[in-house]
Amino acid sequence: MKIESHAHGYPGENRLPENYVRKCRERGIDRIALIESSEHLFPVFEQFPDFVIPIPFVDIDSVTPDKIDSLFACGARGIKFIGPSHSYGDESYYPLYEQVRSHNGLAIFHTGFMGVGYFEKGCCWEKSSPIDISNMRPAAIDRVARAVPNLKILMAHFGNPWWEEAWKIMTSHKNVFADLSGGTAFRRSLNMWEEIFAPNGILDEYALSRLCFGSDTHYFQQDNYAFEKYISFYDCLFERIKAPQSLRDAVNRGNLLSALGE
Repeated sequence: MKIESHAHGYPGENRLPENYVRKCRERGIDRIALIESSEHLFPVFEQFPDFVIPIPFVDIDSVTPDKIDSLFACGARGIKFIGPSHSYGDESYYPLYEQVRSHNGLAIFHTGFMGVGYFEKGCCWEKSSPIDISNMRPAAIDRVARAVPNLKILMAHFGNPWWEEAWKIMTSHKNVFADLSGGTAFRRSLNMWEEIFAPNGILDEYALSRLCFGSDTHYFQQDNYAFEKYISFYDCLFERIKAPQSLRDAVNRGNLLSALGE
C-alpha cells in the first residue's frame, strides 16, 4: 500500500465519498497528504481522519507565523508553500519556516515550473507581478535547508526542469525529500531517471531513500483515479533500476512517514 505525498481535491458533489476512499484503497492508496485551502481541507480531514493527512497551502507573501500556528492547532501536519514573489531562500520568509519547524511539521515547496495562469491576473491569489519560476528553483531550497537545518522539507515535482539540481540538493541535505509528482516527470524518458537514480547501472540507494511517491492528481472526483498512472510510472522506474523491495516500500510510504515524524 502507498501513501500519496501530493494530492488535491475534496468531496464537493461526490455524494458517496466513503465508497471513493474504499476504491482508492483497493487500488493501492492507503492514505493521502491532501493539499488544499484550509476551508476545504479540514472538513474532509474530520470526515476521513484515517485517510487524509492535512497539508494546507498558504500564500507565502501574506501568511503570518501566527496564522501558521493556528493551522497546526487545527490539525495540520505540514504547510505547502508556492508562488513566492521572492526566492524561497529570502530571509523575509524564515519566520514562516521556523514556525513550521517548531511544530515538527513538513514544509512542502512547489519547485520548478508552474502552469501559466496560476497566481496571475484574475487568479484568487493574484500577484503584483508575473510568477518567476527561478524563485522556486531547488537551489533556493538549498539555502532554506542551510538556514533551518531541522526543518523537514519535501520538494514537490523534483525541480522540473532543474532535475539535476534537485538531485544534488536532495542528496546533500538529510532533511530534504522530493517527489516526482506533476504532469512532466512521468512523461520523461525512463533512461533519464535511470541515469539519476542508477547512474551507469549502479543503484544510488541513498538518492532513492529520499524519494516519495506522489502524483499531484485530484482525489474525490467520481470514478477518477488518475493516480494509477503514477503508480505504474513509479513501478516501471523501480523495475528499471532494480530497486530492492525495502527501498520500494520506503518510497511508497516509509519516506513520507519519516518526513512526517511517524
